Amino acid sequence: MSPKYLEVNTVLLLKTQIKEQSVDKYEQLLVANGFAVKQVNTLVFQYKNLELLTKKLNCSDCYSGIIFSSPRCVQAVYLAYQNSQADISSWKLKKNFAVGAATSKEALEKLGLECKGQESGSAENLLNFILKENCSYKMPFLYPHGNLKRDTFSELKGTNEITVESVLAYDTINNPNILDEMREATDNFTLIPEYVIFFSPSGVHSTLEYLRKVENFTSSKLIPIGPTTELSMKEANLPVFGVAQHPSPQGVLDIILSKSISY
Repeated sequence: MSPKYLEVNTVLLLKTQIKEQSVDKYEQLLVANGFAVKQVNTLVFQYKNLELLTKKLNCSDCYSGIIFSSPRCVQAVYLAYQNSQADISSWKLKKNFAVGAATSKEALEKLGLECKGQESGSAENLLNFILKENCSYKMPFLYPHGNLKRDTFSELKGTNEITVESVLAYDTINNPNILDEMREATDNFTLIPEYVIFFSPSGVHSTLEYLRKVENFTSSKLIPIGPTTELSMKEANLPVFGVAQHPSPQGVLDIILSKSISY
């Protein structure tokens, strides 16, 4: 028998909601497979330095390509071009890379840019993928990023050096309504879903103090997406039930089902 504070067969998604997205693909797939789903919006984004980003985007000849490490990076480039009504077609001839299928899809749909490396799953894996391309990149890559970026792309590895030119394009801040949303998702901090999915390191940091209000919340099956988020959980001394290796709805479903079968 499950503890009374545990909501069996329920998944809590601690992720950033995309305003223009009418259907959440994660929730859709989980519900289709018999799970109840709750969500808490962990973070909000404030875009900045768009004029500087536009200036660099209008100088495509100065770069080997663009590195997109998240959908927010794509959105920053989209906003920069939308504000200036500039032409992005010249970047289609460049070597463009993206972390994860969601980021790659955003780049294709919003910017018309095809990106390699979408199966990488993390910034470090993408860097290794780029280096294995065995290309000689004489010019830097444009790297729009947020204020919480790690230094993965500024550390050069391997025999083929690459360089990046960074632009701080957005700030990540905690959702100001997170307390109310966490209270609703946990029935005033009395219940915890059987599965809790952490989508990012910042999502771990922004929700931890509220999760700890729920008695025995670590009895839930805590699942990070990717190795970077897993590291943040371990640094916070949280037990890791399993790791979703791919940042996709199927990746989350697979780890829940595979670990549940063997549990």
